[in-house]
Amino acid sequence: MPGQKKLFLTMFQAEMEDSHGDVLYLSGVNESRFKNGEITNYVYNENKAFLAHEASGIKELITYIGTINAENYKDVEEMASSVGELLKTRAKEQDDPQAVYGIISRKIKKVMKYIMEYAE
Repeated sequence: MPGQKKLFLTMFQAEMEDSHGDVLYLSGVNESRFKNGEITNYVYNENKAFLAHEASGIKELITYIGTINAENYKDVEEMASSVGELLKTRAKEQDDPQAVYGIISRKIKKVMKYIMEYAE
């Protein structure tokens, strides 16, 4: 159904934005833990660099999702598969942390489950 493809893109982008927010939240937790003396300077800086890289990668992918044309795909299953592979390739090209690949896969599965069970 045509509406499923647009719904997929809207929901997937929202899920990725939620993941970006989670990474930003973890950055704040890292900062607080450092200020409270719970973690060392080394651990703080490693976490900060990793989380910043992850947040940047996710943000770039969110922007890319906004450029995808739903009409280029015959159905939502083809779109989900293709978009997943495109984003994984982009993430790899950007040298994003491995966690970004996992986020992409989990979010696609989550959105597809919703669409197949509840939408239209």
